[in-house]
Amino acid sequence: MTKIVFEPPSAETPGYLRRTRMALEFRQKTPDTGPKIIDDMIEFLLPYVKEPVDRAEARDALLDATQAQFMELIDAVTGESADPTSAQPNQEPSNAGPSE
Repeated sequence: MTKIVFEPPSAETPGYLRRTRMALEFRQKTPDTGPKIIDDMIEFLLPYVKEPVDRAEARDALLDATQAQFMELIDAVTGESADPTSAQPNQEPSNAGPSE
């Protein structure tokens, strides 16, 4: 599987509501609505794929993503989650208490 380097927009990137609207539309539709919705989702994410540089390879890499990965990418574009390609560990404190 080809590695994807994904650079989602920041909070300062113009077009937040436009991106959020499109993401909501995608979440309300299912792949059962036809292949056009899949193509539209790919086109929505493609500008944020920095590697592979070749757009055909990038498109193929997105098509090979799992459902969970794909939804994480959409969430990252709308700012609903952290960068899914980030190597940064989760910094949230644990409520589990001390381990025994």
